[in-house]
Amino acid sequence: MPDLPPRPADAVLLEPHGARCFGCGPDNPAGLAMEVFRVGDEVMADIRFERKHAGAHGVVHGGVLASACDDLVAFLLYVLNEPAVTRSLTVDYMAPVPVGELHRLVGRVAARDGRRVMMSARGTAADGSVRFSAEAVFVTVDLSHFERFGSGGGEDAIARFRAAVPQTMAEGA
Repeated sequence: MPDLPPRPADAVLLEPHGARCFGCGPDNPAGLAMEVFRVGDEVMADIRFERKHAGAHGVVHGGVLASACDDLVAFLLYVLNEPAVTRSLTVDYMAPVPVGELHRLVGRVAARDGRRVMMSARGTAADGSVRFSAEAVFVTVDLSHFERFGSGGGEDAIARFRAAVPQTMAEGA
């Protein structure tokens, strides 16, 4: 079985959204525990889906693949330096994703129109074949959105995001 190409030397590991985040949280026993890296204006994660992520017949459940894409492109908010939420997500499943095989997910911003940010992601197998892809629309929000709905079980995600965005944005200016 071929290996993925090496991760670029300038890849920077990003902080997870929260310890219990389904996509990237290290403390969620049901989650994906993706480690996401920034490479220029893109984000990437190498992931080997586990048996607990299976749907039928030893392939990864489509909802798990959608979650991986959604969480991956959410890391682009660190690139953009502004908070936003998922408005829509469309996933194309081009080929089965076998449990246990390593895949590289890459996300990028495709376009911007006011508060709407269009993003894309793709999941590529070690042989270079694209097995799934996604198109997402995020809508920028004020940080009060997250304060109103909580930060995920008491984690300090809001404070971390405040530290990552310009002070004027963090104050709602």
